[in-house]
Amino acid sequence: MKTAVESERMYCEKASGAGSAAGAVQEGLTLSVRWRAARAVVWGLILVLTLCALTTHSNLIYRRYITAASLPSGAVFFFFLTVVLNGILKRVHAPWAMGKWELGIVFSMLFISAAIPQASIGQTLVTLAVAPQYYPRRGGVPYAEQLGDAIPSWLLVQDREAVRAFYEGLAPGGSIPWSAWVVPMLGWTLFALALTAALGCLARILSHRWIEEERVAFPLMELPLEMMGAGSEGDRFWRNPLLWLGFLTPGTMIGVGQMHSYFPTIPEIGQILTWRIGEGWQTAPLNALRDFVFPVWMLVIGVSYLINGEVAASIWVFHLLYRVQLLAFALMGYNAAAPAGTTTFNPMDWIHHTEFGACVVLSVSMLLPVWSEVKKAWRREPDARVPRGAVLGFLGANGAMLVWAMLAGRNVLPVFLFLLVLYAIVLALGRMVASGGVYLVDNGYVPERLIHGLSGSLWQSNSGLWILNAQNALVGRADMSFLYFALNDEKFRHEARLPQRIHLAGVVLSVLAALFGAYFFILWWSYQYGAVNFAAWPLSWNVPQHLQRLMGDMASRQPPSGEVWSATLVGAGIGLFLLQMNRQFTWWRLSPLGFVIASSENVSGQIWGGAFIGWLLSSLVKRYGGMPVYRKLRPFFLGLILGDVVVYCTVVLLESLIGVRGAGF
Repeated sequence: MKTAVESERMYCEKASGAGSAAGAVQEGLTLSVRWRAARAVVWGLILVLTLCALTTHSNLIYRRYITAASLPSGAVFFFFLTVVLNGILKRVHAPWAMGKWELGIVFSMLFISAAIPQASIGQTLVTLAVAPQYYPRRGGVPYAEQLGDAIPSWLLVQDREAVRAFYEGLAPGGSIPWSAWVVPMLGWTLFALALTAALGCLARILSHRWIEEERVAFPLMELPLEMMGAGSEGDRFWRNPLLWLGFLTPGTMIGVGQMHSYFPTIPEIGQILTWRIGEGWQTAPLNALRDFVFPVWMLVIGVSYLINGEVAASIWVFHLLYRVQLLAFALMGYNAAAPAGTTTFNPMDWIHHTEFGACVVLSVSMLLPVWSEVKKAWRREPDARVPRGAVLGFLGANGAMLVWAMLAGRNVLPVFLFLLVLYAIVLALGRMVASGGVYLVDNGYVPERLIHGLSGSLWQSNSGLWILNAQNALVGRADMSFLYFALNDEKFRHEARLPQRIHLAGVVLSVLAALFGAYFFILWWSYQYGAVNFAAWPLSWNVPQHLQRLMGDMASRQPPSGEVWSATLVGAGIGLFLLQMNRQFTWWRLSPLGFVIASSENVSGQIWGGAFIGWLLSSLVKRYGGMPVYRKLRPFFLGLILGDVVVYCTVVLLESLIGVRGAGF
């Protein structure tokens, strides 16, 4: 594949004629690349802000989540529209059309920033600055007053009327008090940007090892690469009838489901077909499995067809083993379905902590191979395969977060521990996203609770407990970690051969645009309608729920938990066993990665069934048809992904435009 500069050189030579001087060609080349780069970045920023507005509005008003995924539907949708528009331009006036590398820049900008406004950090950052001043409601004393000086004043909105109007709406004739938000949002933004930079640098450090040496699949990037003509199908991709057959399958399901909301006589079909296996199991011990379902999501089937068979199998095998664990615990008298407080042992907590133990082992195993390259980069050795700037950036960003912690109540140790645990989690989950293309990844184990369990809370000040609680609300679930997007984008940049400086500039600008755009749209709609009227999880109850739990932690401090330690050590042993089996024996066909997400709610309710079907189809095709047939059918499964994304986002866009909510998906 030609690089951006090589493509532009050919264009300029044709435009200049065979007799033109080399200097003229070079000058035309430079100007052309700069102009095209500026055009791609500007168009990318326009789309980022448009997506920011749509995703915020649809989430707050209609509770839609079009960017809360490892492959954000909204990003793919707007990239699809860009590719279609670009194809029209090629036919109308070819010089106006974007080249492949320009399309790549646009996709990277959309992809890397898509989750920020909605499910990543945007809504939570806003509520961290205001929720302690408003909750608890019904005449209760605000948490900020109960906590005293535990929360620094510069991280809270101080204007009480600004707080009230945010949640209850502006009085007639009132205006949005922008100035009240400047200081607290700046304070929280500094931490968020430092964490984003650290995760981006970590992705850059890992990229050479994962992409060029280990050849990790990154299946989520196959569709956008094919859409821009940089994949294995080349320019034939859009003309393949199997693509459109796959497109119509989920598209028809979503379309019929949408029509059912307007015409009830039409059969109801959802985006995800769910067989509720355990619905009738209401007595012990089977009631431990009463939420057991078999979900069929066409998008997940499409992704699972593309991934390594070991990884795909590990998703559904370890989930079924998780269900077996629940049943075994129920037979021993520890039923996860029992009301809270009726048993002294919670099997779900044990399972989550064992998964975390495996996370630590897998994360360490992924860091060890790159450690020597990091040392080479630090010593400026010429053969280092890790950029020294990425190493310095990672250290600098973490240092900035620790300085921020010092300013926010001298909480360096709690923040340091939080980051340590967070990195252990997101590294393992990031590898699962990179290898398994897990569309929705979440974890039942979060840094705050793990730190309390492993080290206790007796040593922590009120300020330390609060800062752990706030950071946990912000990024603790790790389902939308910036690391997942940065790792996938590194793969995309590598395969599309995007110019590094232009790509970096576009990515940085898109992150800033998405973050500040999110602030604007969230504040605008909250003051117009009142945030208490919104049902979106990040804005409505995430932070208040964390604050309620914080008050309990402060009232009842605990020593380190032997149960948490034992479960974590058992999980580490399981992780080490699975890792060694996978590396030592060719007959062992299970990746250890599936174990760390076995109890995930998203895997349980949306992913494992589709992963099983995708794995089964892929295995049968490879066994009886061979790789030629597998490759021939590949566009159909890419079409399953594209159809789901495009039709779903079209429905969401129409909802926001006409103001009527359609069917739930």
